Amino acid sequence: MNIDISMGWHKMRVLLLGLFFMMKPLLYLSLLSPCFSWAFCFDEAGRFYNVDPQLLKSIATVESSLKPNAYNENKNRVGEVVSRDFGLMQINSHWFVRLSEFNVNETNIYHPCFNVHLGAWVLSSNFSSHGYNWNSVGAYNAGFSKRTENARKIYIQKVQSVYFKMNVQ
Repeated sequence: MNIDISMGWHKMRVLLLGLFFMMKPLLYLSLLSPCFSWAFCFDEAGRFYNVDPQLLKSIATVESSLKPNAYNENKNRVGEVVSRDFGLMQINSHWFVRLSEFNVNETNIYHPCFNVHLGAWVLSSNFSSHGYNWNSVGAYNAGFSKRTENARKIYIQKVQSVYFKMNVQ
C-alpha cells in the first residue's frame, strides 16, 4: 500500500494509529523472544511508505549501528541537552510534540518495528516535500536548513557508503 504524504493530517493520524495497533502483537512478541528477528520491519515499512528498505536499513546502521535500544543526547555549545534520539532509527524527540496524539513516547519508541515505521514516515515526508534524492536523505539527520548543509553532506556520504556496500553483496 502506498501512502500519499500530501494527504490530510487526520488521514495520517488514522493510518499511524492503525499501524500501531496492528503492530502491537509483534511488538510484544519481540520483547518476549530474544531471538525474534525484526529485520522484516525494514521491508514492511519500505512497502508501506514507498521507501527502499535497504535505504532504511542503511540509515539505521549509520544512526544506531542497528541497536534497538540506542539513545543519544544532542547538546548545544554550552552543554545543555536540546534534544534526544531514540532507537534503531534515532527518532529525535522534537517529533514527540507532533506525534503525541499517536501515543509516541519514550517507551514505545524503542519497539523496533514501530521505530522503523516512524523513521520511514520521516524519510517519506522528506521525499514528498523535497524530492526523492540524496539531499532528502541527508535531511533525515541534518534538516534542510542552509546552515546545516555541510552536516547534511557528511551524513549523505555515510549513508551512501553503507547503502552501496549493502547492495554490492
